[in-house]
Amino acid sequence: MSLANGLLALSVVLSAAAAAVGDMAGYAIVLAFILACAGCLMGGRGFPALFAMLLAVSLFFLEETGATALLEALGANPTRFMRDWSAWLNILFAILLAAIFIAGLRRRGPTGSHAAVETADDIEQVVNGIGRIAAFLFVPMMVIIFYDVSQRKILDFSGEFVDSIFYFSSTKLQELEWHLHAALFLFCLGFAYVQDAHVRIELVRDRLSPRARVWLELLGAMLFLFAYCVVIVKFGFSFAERAWSTSEISSAQTGLSHRWIIKALLPVGFIILGASGIAAALRCVVYLFGPEELRPRTDRYAGTHHADMPSDLRERGPVTD
Repeated sequence: MSLANGLLALSVVLSAAAAAVGDMAGYAIVLAFILACAGCLMGGRGFPALFAMLLAVSLFFLEETGATALLEALGANPTRFMRDWSAWLNILFAILLAAIFIAGLRRRGPTGSHAAVETADDIEQVVNGIGRIAAFLFVPMMVIIFYDVSQRKILDFSGEFVDSIFYFSSTKLQELEWHLHAALFLFCLGFAYVQDAHVRIELVRDRLSPRARVWLELLGAMLFLFAYCVVIVKFGFSFAERAWSTSEISSAQTGLSHRWIIKALLPVGFIILGASGIAAALRCVVYLFGPEELRPRTDRYAGTHHADMPSDLRERGPVTD
């Protein structure tokens, strides 16, 4: 297991350093993907294996020395090819990575179900950490709001405050408030999902049996959550890249510059949400098809959301198996 995890760590290091390798970046990424697959199939820890494989595949399509160079070497037009076949490539690589990942979980003991729950725990630990740290963005956001409102009130009594060192453009302060709010929201999307805090239609869901609720959660993640995250991440990176290449700034004359920073948080936030969706899907699969002993660790989506209900009704709902 230590060798497998070592290969995964080496894969992540190679992928992270690929951009600095120059013309050899494509080869480094391919090698990183091979190492990630090998580490996964040798029984490496699930979350690092999945992260290493996804990182290598993503960089292969983002780096010019990756998929673009390969298509040019084969005599194809990269732009036209990706426009015509990108959807099928996404499906193909999703199936490939899922197959390798599942095979790796089966190699990691004591059973594949235990490895799946371990992977879900690892993912949720990371997502929870990001969410708890991001929650502190609420503090500077409130301080800025308080200062912005206060200095506007001060200006009502003394216009000379504009010339002091304590005055900041209200436009800059307001835009910074929006940026902090957006960052707080995006970084905590996945955290809220892990905590099962997103809005649900309890009128329908609470009348289902526990297994039906878990099936509903699994199908919702597979059919809607993952697809939406892929679309947002794909176009979000293009969105941020365009802002970076054009040095986009605020449309307001006294607004903030470096607009690409806040736009880059859009795909990052939905990557975190997608990761929390993977953890939820793994728990649902183990709940539905795994051993009974793992039920207490995977029944998060089997209960209802009404804390004021009696415990037996909250756990089993009006309709039981």
